[in-house]
Amino acid sequence: MKDLRSLLIDCRIELRKLSRDFQKTELCERLDLAIQSAINASTAASSEAVNDALPPEKAQTVSQVALAWQTASRDLKFSDPAIHARLSEKVMRLLGAKSLVDPATEIIQLEQVSATMQARITALEKENKALGVERDALLGALATAAPQLKDGGDRLAVALARVSWLKAEANKATEMASSPERAAKRAPEPQDTVPTPQLLEAAAAGAAAFTKEQREWCVGEAMVLTGFSFTPVELIEKGDAAMAKIIVEARRGG
Repeated sequence: MKDLRSLLIDCRIELRKLSRDFQKTELCERLDLAIQSAINASTAASSEAVNDALPPEKAQTVSQVALAWQTASRDLKFSDPAIHARLSEKVMRLLGAKSLVDPATEIIQLEQVSATMQARITALEKENKALGVERDALLGALATAAPQLKDGGDRLAVALARVSWLKAEANKATEMASSPERAAKRAPEPQDTVPTPQLLEAAAAGAAAFTKEQREWCVGEAMVLTGFSFTPVELIEKGDAAMAKIIVEARRGG
């Protein structure tokens, strides 16, 4: 079959040399059809050999795709020779690359990759859920250890305020245990008027509120720190959290 195809191709070449418009003749069309038939017969034989080595459903898919492309390519050769020539060059380049993958095989490979990614996503979701459980347990333990501070909008800020509060209480207990006489003689701090740094942190997080005296002190402090940009009424309307943030941020910046 290959010898017949080669013979027909040689005949077409020689006839084109003898006749300038040979490609427009009926004989040229008949030769093209004969050459294509020889190619199809050779391809069909090769496809049968490949199909014998493949599962029935896959072999049928490959055969159908090959025949469909052959039909479309043959029609394109007569309707638009230029596009057919470019397509032929592309096919030859792909064949020369020797890295073609059967579409069915490629789909199977993509499905395997997708399954692997989905398994990874599921594992990450489980890890994230476990971290959420641990976080909630830690926040709950802090809330139990420092019930003086209420829950606010920013859970992390409230948790940090509770840690600071517990640390300050621990330092007080250590100081009293190490020197009870000194602690008893020490003058009481004006806790009823000036809020402690821990209380300011907690108030800034929305976990604590000031007393009347502490609020009045914070109003004056916030007015000075903001360069008297706000009136006392405006600061009180902003709330304890806003005033505490002004004071805390100013101390951190200094």
